[in-house]
This record gives sequence, structure tokens and C-alpha cells, in this order.
Amino acid sequence: MFTVFFGNGTAEHPNGGIILGNGYSWTAQTCPTGACQGGRGGIVGNGGDGFNGGNGGAAGWFGNGGFGGNGVAEVNGGRGGAGGAGGMLSGNGGGGGGGADGVSAGAAGGRGGSAGLSGNGGAGGVGGVAQDSDDPGGTGGAGGAGGAGGLLSGNGGAGGAGGNAIPMDATGGVGGRGGDTGLFSLSGIGGVGGNGGKATNGGKGGNGGGGGLFSLYAQGGTGGAGGASPYKGFGTDHGGDGGNGGTGGLWSGNGGAGGAGGNGGGDGGNGGGVGMLSLAGSGGSGGAGGQGQVGNPGVNGAQASPNGGAGAPGGAGGSGGNGGAGSLIFGRGGDGGSGGAGGVGGGGGKGFNRPTVDIGGIQLPGGDGGIGGDGGAGGARGGTAGKGAFLFVIAANGVGGASGPGGQGGAGGVGGSGGSTQDYLTPGGTGGTGGAGGKGGRGGGATATYTASAGGEGGAGGAGGPGGWGSTPGQGGAAGAGGSGGAGGVGSATQLGGAGGAGGDAGVGGAGGPGSGVAQTGATGGPGGTGGDGGPGGASGGAGGGQGGAPAGGGAGGPGGASFFGATVGQNGPNGQPGQPGDPGDATLSTLAAPSVARQSASAAATPVSIESFFTDLSRLLAYIFFNRAPGAQDSQNYPDSEGTITGTVIGFPNNGFGVSYTIASYPRYGELVVDPVTGAYTYTPNAALVKPGYTDKFTVIVDNGAGAQLPGVLGLVQGALHGFAIRAGLSAGDTSEITVSITGYGDGKFGDKANSQYATTQSYLNCTLMATAAAIAQATGGAARPSEDRMIELAKTTNSVSTPGAKMYLSENTAEGVSVEDAVALMQKYYGLTAATSHYELDPQAAMADLQAALANGKTTMATVSIALIWTAVPGAVTMANPSYTTLDHEVVVIAVDLTEGVVYLNDSSATSVVDRSHIGAGMKVPLGAFLAGWNTSKYELTVVDPKVP
Repeated sequence: MFTVFFGNGTAEHPNGGIILGNGYSWTAQTCPTGACQGGRGGIVGNGGDGFNGGNGGAAGWFGNGGFGGNGVAEVNGGRGGAGGAGGMLSGNGGGGGGGADGVSAGAAGGRGGSAGLSGNGGAGGVGGVAQDSDDPGGTGGAGGAGGAGGLLSGNGGAGGAGGNAIPMDATGGVGGRGGDTGLFSLSGIGGVGGNGGKATNGGKGGNGGGGGLFSLYAQGGTGGAGGASPYKGFGTDHGGDGGNGGTGGLWSGNGGAGGAGGNGGGDGGNGGGVGMLSLAGSGGSGGAGGQGQVGNPGVNGAQASPNGGAGAPGGAGGSGGNGGAGSLIFGRGGDGGSGGAGGVGGGGGKGFNRPTVDIGGIQLPGGDGGIGGDGGAGGARGGTAGKGAFLFVIAANGVGGASGPGGQGGAGGVGGSGGSTQDYLTPGGTGGTGGAGGKGGRGGGATATYTASAGGEGGAGGAGGPGGWGSTPGQGGAAGAGGSGGAGGVGSATQLGGAGGAGGDAGVGGAGGPGSGVAQTGATGGPGGTGGDGGPGGASGGAGGGQGGAPAGGGAGGPGGASFFGATVGQNGPNGQPGQPGDPGDATLSTLAAPSVARQSASAAATPVSIESFFTDLSRLLAYIFFNRAPGAQDSQNYPDSEGTITGTVIGFPNNGFGVSYTIASYPRYGELVVDPVTGAYTYTPNAALVKPGYTDKFTVIVDNGAGAQLPGVLGLVQGALHGFAIRAGLSAGDTSEITVSITGYGDGKFGDKANSQYATTQSYLNCTLMATAAAIAQATGGAARPSEDRMIELAKTTNSVSTPGAKMYLSENTAEGVSVEDAVALMQKYYGLTAATSHYELDPQAAMADLQAALANGKTTMATVSIALIWTAVPGAVTMANPSYTTLDHEVVVIAVDLTEGVVYLNDSSATSVVDRSHIGAGMKVPLGAFLAGWNTSKYELTVVDPKVP
């Protein structure tokens, strides 16, 4: 009787006790066939999990709903089970189960469970994968919808991701819709829409969840991203469209942002609007259009078909989503999403290289390179701005999205080499002609806010192939012409047309075949290609046309054939002609725009401009206080100069009509940094010791769009209080965002000094850390101190341990207990006056290698903790362990040099011996970089750096 009211459910009685107890969760052992529903929870208790597509159990009054079971193909069509409902008074809904995978069609994921009075909705289950099939087509499973949030408070559950689809010409599953907030929500955020599945045709992202029907305050959820189509293709594949943002609450709250379009030209989703009776709220931003698909490269030539194939054109970029409508009482319209860039055209295939034969036969010309594919068109115009206002009068519309630039044309393929022969009676073959570069894609059109985007650059022409050797050497192949730049996008009534794309570089002529013998002259090199023409500027839409694209110079002629056995060197081929500049777009104003300007008198224009300016400034200020958009940023960086100094600019986008300021959040590790707080221009000066070997560094800059909006005095205090409230309420974004700038200076890749192998030590006992420390002491002191093994043992046995208080550093040389790295650092400091520090890098090998390289370049000594089995196995001729453990950190070595060009490190290893005679081979031992990193990973990249001792 007791268990009726108190106790957890069992397989025989799945429901929990009436008053207290959790529902039973099924397993493979207790639910071998059929769908099993999770047990219900008691008044206080969680619902149990379903199995084989069974639904999760509901909670009672207090508790979380159970998870739905993952679907299986034999039950309910493979659908995932629904999540159980959360407690009636408090608790979260359970997550939906994933849909089953199936041939050509994945099953749908289960919906998330809803919450009760207070709590979050459960996430929808992921759709099943459409598995491979001999037949094209198929669809990934749809993601499950997110569960609704609590009636009064709580967030909607996230929609499940759509399933991928593997067969050709298939479509990815649609992402699940995010769950709404509760019906009378006082506070909550709609669930994020699920991402669309990946496939030939990406699935659509799910829409974000909205505010409840009678909600007082709610934020719309963000739409899911569209599923990606393959990165490269033939222009027929298409990315999925992003989901639309959810609607804000009935009375207040912002709309959700639209999801980004999938790679392959998917359109961005529209931003969500505010509720029908909204008193305050901002429309959501439209999602960005996806980048157009990159064209597949042309097939390289072969003996049966020597010419390279043409590259496929790039795909068009996707359109940006429209901004959502804001409140007309106290609101701001959402910004339109930017259009996606056109895809790069595929490169042409290489021409076939004719083989060399010994005797006889006419030598054939090399295969021609394939033509590069045209770049894809830029995205259609960016999304339109949403409308909003303050008190119906002061307009506060969003900003329209920018159009995407045209894609770059693909490079032409390289011509193949002409056939050669050892037969002095047979002429050599002519080099193949280089392929022409592809044409750049057209830029996207202008909007009322943004200038039309530029056309894509033309692709580079392919180089001509070299001529073959024979009785008469073959001529070098002609180079391919550079592709013409794409046309700039068409302008609008208020914005200029886009600039035409630059012409592609011309190819270089092929080398003439070599001459041989006194009477023979090397062949003339092939002619250089013609430079690509600049693209035409975008046509005017009223404000003026775009600039024409810059032409490319002509290609260099190929070098004359080389001389062998006293032959005369051949003449160089003629240089190619430069391309033609692009025509500018029509710059005349349209007939619609001109009369309105002409009719205005100077006296009549003065007053409206002043009033308009006042309301514009007021709108901008109110939008900042209550509905600020966080700033964006991107890095524009120059190449290092001769001293390694790198300059660049962090370009901030205020997104609120005010300016931005720049401050350094984190400084670089290996150089000095100066950032202009007004312009964002920066100068990075590397440590002088790193200029020759090279360096990798990074720093972080904070971009702030609030400083220019600050009011003085008491008004500023009131402004700050209201702005802070809007941020806490979720109506406004903060004033700052961060951008991490990566810095790379390329050098010879050689760090440290292999001559430090002279300080290597050998060990007689299981004391590798102690003897690595002895080698480090010798290196750090320049050989002034070279403690013996006996001396190191004596010091460690008589010195109190830092890592294990109450014990000595070293018990005895006749035990397997070694010295800890922490104690080794203390020993170096106490007896030899050396400063050392140990760092761990968890799972960040890039940061570990950067610090190791910088330390070596600055003349410091470095010790690393590694797995001995992984290191020795990679060293030819080294003794390996009988029973190796590849996951144990059990060895300490000194790293004396790193050579990135060769991909090796050099170690001083006190215990490595030769398999031939057991002699010590650890001094300057050469180890592949990959093996070293694998061995170092076992210690989470433990690195000890010892500073050199100053005399």
C-alpha cells in the first residue's frame, strides 16, 4: 500500500507513487519490442523516458517531463516519441526523441513536451537521416517542434534539426519550429528554430517560436539556419532557406531574428515582427543570404582526352531576409539581412602532359588547359528594413541589408607539356594552351541604404605548357587570357551602382623546348596571355553609376628554350596585351529624381531639413536607449613589412547610427600593440627574435557603439538607467562586442638551436625528470653549471618537496618514484637561481606550440612532458618498449629546436638508446612533429620554460 503513494515506477508498474515518485524509464532489456511510454510522475516527481519511439511520461505537479524515445524503423514509421509534459505548477517539458534513419527517407523527430504554469518547453527531436540509395531523391526527416513554455513564465523549447539526406538530388529535412512561450506569458523567449538538414538541396530552417497569444511580454525566437548544399557543385544544388524569426509578445517584446540561408545560395529568413497590440518592441533582423556554391573544378586531361575540362560556374548568392516590423508606439524596425556573395567559379582542368619516348613517332602537343568557370552572381538585394516608430510620429525604421558581391571567376587550367623524344630525327611537341579565366559574377543591386556591390574579379588565365625536346624543339604553349571582371550591381535612386570587377591576371607563356647540340637553337617561348578586361560599372538607378573595373596587365611571354651541349638559347615569347578598362555606369540622375530637386527653393528647403534632422536625431537616440543593436566588426590587415611589423584596421559597424570607439581587451603575447581608439587602426610589432623564424599571435579589441550616444549631466544618468533597464529586459543589446584578430608572420620556420644537443644528459635510473632538469640547467647557464646525475640525486633526496609537503623530492634512485615537475622547478630556483614556470594548455596545441616556439626563439630552455612510447616508436633505430602505453604521460624531455619546414622537433632525451648497441642516441634526437604532438598531448601539453641565467 505504501508504494501506491510513495516510490518510483518499475517495469511492472511504470507510474510513480501518487504523492512522491518518478515514472519508470524504459531500457532495451525491459522494452525489447514495440513502443513503450514513460511512466507518469507523482505529485512530486519526474516523468519517465519512453523507448522505441514511445512518448515520455508526464510529471505531476512538480517535476520535469520524461524524454521521448528515439524512433525505430519497425514502430510508428520510425517517428521519435514526444516529450512528456512538465509539472502542472513547475517543471520543464521533456525533449522529443530522434527520428529513425531510413533508406531515402528519414523519420520525423518527436515534439518537445510543454511546461505547466512555470518552466521551459522541451526541445524537439532531430530528424532521421535519409540513408544512401541507388535511386536519386529522398528527404531527411523533419525536426520535431519545440514544446511551449510555461503558462505564465518560461521559454519555448528549441526545434529539432532536420535530418541530412545522403542520396543525390535529395532534400534535407526541415528544421522543427521553436516552441512558443506560454499563453499568458509574463516573461519568456520563444524557442530557436531547428537548422535544416544538409543535402543536395538543403532543408529549410525552422521558424522561431513566438510569444503566447495573450502574452504580456515575450521575445520571439531566432529562426533556424537553412541546411547547406555541397560546398562545390554544378550550380544546380541549393542551400536551404533560413527560418523566420518568431513574433514578439502581444503587448511587448522584440521579434526574433531570421535564420541565415544555407551555403549554396539559400535565402535568409525574415525577422519576426512585434505583437499586434505591441506598446514596445523592436522587429527582428533578417537573416543573411547564403554564399553561392563554388563551381566544381574541370577534369584534368588524360591520354585519351588530353584537354582539361571547363570549370563549372559558381552559384548565385542568396537574398537577405526582410527586417521585422517594430512597435509604432515605442519601437524600432528590424534591419534587413545582407545578400550572400556569389560563388567562385571552378578552376579549369590541367592539360595532359605528353610522355617522353625513346625512338620514333610524331610527338603530340600537350593538352590544352580547361576554361575557368564564371563566378556566381551576387545575392539579390539585401532584405528590406522593417518599420517602427516612437509615438506613431518619429520614424525608427531599420536599415536595409547590403547586397552580396559577385563571385570570382575560376582560374584557367594550365596547359600540358608537349611530348619529348630521344630520337634526333623527330621534333618535340608543342606545349598546350593555357585555359582562359572565367568571368566574374555580377554584383548585387543597391538598396535605399547600401551602395550596389561590386562585380567579381575575373579568373586568372592558365599558363601555357612547355614545349617538348626533340630534333626540333617544340614551341611553348600560348597562355590563357584573364577573365573579364563582372559587372557592378545596379544602383538605386539614392545609392550608386557597384564598381565593376577587376580583370583577371593573364597567364604566362609556356617555355620553349630546349635545344641540344651546336646547330640547334632552343624553341621560342609561348606568347603571354591577354589581361582580363575590367567589368562595367553598375548602371545608375538615379544616384549615379558605378566605376568601371580595373584591367589586368598582359601576361609575360614564356622563356626561350634552354641550352644543352652548346645549343643556342631560344627567344622569349612575346608579352600579352593588357586588358581594357571597364566602362563606367550611367551617372546621370533619373528623370524621377531630378524634378523634385529642381522645384525646391533655398528658402523652402531650410526649415524641413532642420525639422527632419531633429526627428532623425531623436529617433536615433531613443532607438539606442531602448532597442540598441550591438556593433559589428571585421579585420582588414596588411602584409608584414621587412621588420615584421603588421598594420591593419579593425573596421567597426555601429549598427545604431552613432560612431564606434575601440579599446584593447587582451594584448598579444609575442609583440607590442597600439590601437587608435577613434579609427581602429593598429600596429603590431613582433618580438625581434621572432621575425626570422615567424610567429603566430592574436589580440582582442572591444568595439563600443554607445560612447557617441551618451548625453551629458543628469540626462546622461537618466539615459543610462533606462538603457540598463532595456538591456536587462532583453529589449536592447549591449553597447559592445569583441573581435579577435589573428596575426601571422611567416619566416623560415626554424626555432631554437640544434647546437644545444651538447647539453644532453643520460640517466642510469628511472629519473627522467631529474636528468631533463640537469640538461635544462646546463643549457640555461650556457654550460656554466653541469650537475652530474649523482649531484642531482643528492639534491633531490635531501630537499623538501613542494608538490608533496612533508616528504622529500626524491625517495631513492632504486625506486620507480620520480621527481615531479613542480619540484624540479623549485630545485632549479633554489640551487641554481633559475626562474622557470610550467603551463598546461588542455586541448589547445596551437597555443602550446606558439609558446614553445616563442620561448625557443628568445633563447629560453623548454621542457615537455610526453608519452615515451609515442616518441620512441617514431624514431628509426630507437629501442621501443615491450608493453607500450600510448596514453600515459611518463617521460620528460628538453626541446632544443623546432623546424616547421621539415616538420620535426629536436629533443635532448636522457634515456633513448639504439636498438643496435644500446648506446645513447637522445642528444639532439630528431622526432616527427606529429609524433611529438601526439606524445605531448597526453600531459595536456605541459610545458616548462626556463629563463636563461643572466651572468
